[in-house]
Amino acid sequence: MIVFLLLVLLLLAALGVLGLALKVALALFVGISIAAVALAAAGYYVIRHQVRKAQRSFNAAMAPQPPSAMGTTVEVGRPTRDDPPIDDRY
Repeated sequence: MIVFLLLVLLLLAALGVLGLALKVALALFVGISIAAVALAAAGYYVIRHQVRKAQRSFNAAMAPQPPSAMGTTVEVGRPTRDDPPIDDRY
C-alpha cells in the first residue's frame, strides 16, 4: 500500500499536479474531520439531554408529593352494598 502511494505521489509530481492533489487531499481531510467532530458533539448533547431528562423524571418519582393547596386528600375504601337503600326521588 505504501509503495502504491509513493508511486502515485511520484506520478503526480512528474505531471506537475502534486500541489493540487495535496490541496484536494487536505480539503477532504479537513472536511471529514469537521463533520466527524460536529456529529460527535451533536451525539454528546443528545445523550446528555436524555440522561438529564431521565434523572429529572426519576427524582420526581422518588420525591414525596407535597399536600395540594385545594385541601386534604381523603382515602376512600371500596364501596360495599351493606348501606341501606336511600330513596332520593322526593
